[in-house]
Amino acid sequence: MVGTIRFIALILIALSYFLMRLRKKNKHNEVSQKDELKNFQKNEEGFYPWEIDTDDSPERIPANAKRYVNKARLKRGRW
Repeated sequence: MVGTIRFIALILIALSYFLMRLRKKNKHNEVSQKDELKNFQKNEEGFYPWEIDTDDSPERIPANAKRYVNKARLKRGRW
């Protein structure tokens, strides 16, 4: 009986710790995202600098462009 009560108390303490940590993390993320946007200004049309040109169609890639190869990832199935 006493062991069960201790186990339940330990679970409640751990749960409250993780919930408190999660809330603190979410609150910090909201503040930092707002602070990041303060450095940028919208233009006359109401767009941020990264929203102006979003056309990434294959026709815009030049013929002599160097191909991007991600060498940082794991290569599975090779010796």
